[in-house]
Amino acid sequence: MPKHIAIIAGEESGDHHAADLVKELLFHDPSLQFSGMGGKHMQEAGVNIVANLAQFGVIGITAVIRHAFVIKKTFNIIKKHLKETKPDLVILVDCPGFNIPLAKFAKHKLGLRIIYYISPQIWAWKANRIHTLKACVDHMVVIFPFEKEIYQNAGVPVSFVGHPLVQRIKPSKDIEEIRKCLNLPKSKKLIALLPGSRRSEIEKHLPVLVKTAENLALIHHDLHFVIPIAQTLDPKLIKDFFKNSPIKISFINGQAIDVLACSHYVVVASGTASLECALMEKPMCIIYKGSFLSYLIAAKVIKVKYLGLCNLLQNKMIVPELLQYDCNTIELTKTLNDLLSDNLLQKKLTTRLAALKQSLSSEQADCSMVDVVRQELCKV
Repeated sequence: MPKHIAIIAGEESGDHHAADLVKELLFHDPSLQFSGMGGKHMQEAGVNIVANLAQFGVIGITAVIRHAFVIKKTFNIIKKHLKETKPDLVILVDCPGFNIPLAKFAKHKLGLRIIYYISPQIWAWKANRIHTLKACVDHMVVIFPFEKEIYQNAGVPVSFVGHPLVQRIKPSKDIEEIRKCLNLPKSKKLIALLPGSRRSEIEKHLPVLVKTAENLALIHHDLHFVIPIAQTLDPKLIKDFFKNSPIKISFINGQAIDVLACSHYVVVASGTASLECALMEKPMCIIYKGSFLSYLIAAKVIKVKYLGLCNLLQNKMIVPELLQYDCNTIELTKTLNDLLSDNLLQKKLTTRLAALKQSLSSEQADCSMVDVVRQELCKV
């Protein structure tokens, strides 16, 4: 009888990672059946989607409060699905606010076998969650090297598989062809602006980015700016911020990796996109500005020195980051001007990012995610 795997992803990045995993598993065993929560990438990979994350993706504490009803409804749909189908294995992908309570239900109420893929960031906040995870997760799969020791010390079965983005972050074609296809000027230095993928991030970040771009254009006359617009956003929302600005800028729908590939410098909102920039070894500045309430709460509960993933992973400032009150036009203009004016600094940043990329590659991993899944299926 074919094995049935339930796979739960509550965010767009998780949808990508889960879809890649499903494709690999089906390559090795086409008889496997998949169901769960995810988006279009998982659906295209062959997953029967019982709850679509399009209505679910939120960020920030205040956003979670506003979407509480939808989250609870989705949670109940997934609980019912697990109870009715009793899958052979449950794979939970990231999204701890949703997936940790689901792990407790699936293990304690249904006795299901559980893999947690992409560990909650217990090293940043809510460290006591490790006790809950130990009680309900059969195998923790981590994507950052230092996380392995944390779980080993707590007695949780754990594997480091490398970061999935290392293999996936590749441009679709060579740089010259990308520039031609996207109609980006060959003779200009390109600065990519990645303000975030949610409306709240756009509204906080773009006013600062527009004015900074105007300041830099007055100092450096060979610049061209480009924004890859996230698929979750209305392009008009982005373009309206620039309608009265004299700067030279291109708007590209999606294709963020191709845009990054041909850019010389990047300004990026903290999050997965900043790691994508790091893996492409692009000199950059990380920014983030949240609501006042989210900032106050985060300042009390987050226990890490840095917010940018590349800085956090190295436990030092390898690229500049400007957060909350420091995320302003004056500071950002100065930071980027220093970067544009200093070739030695640019080389130093790219060297540091190359070393970070190597540390996250599958060459350093214990095994692959496919290996972990196949091992756990053998125990069912």
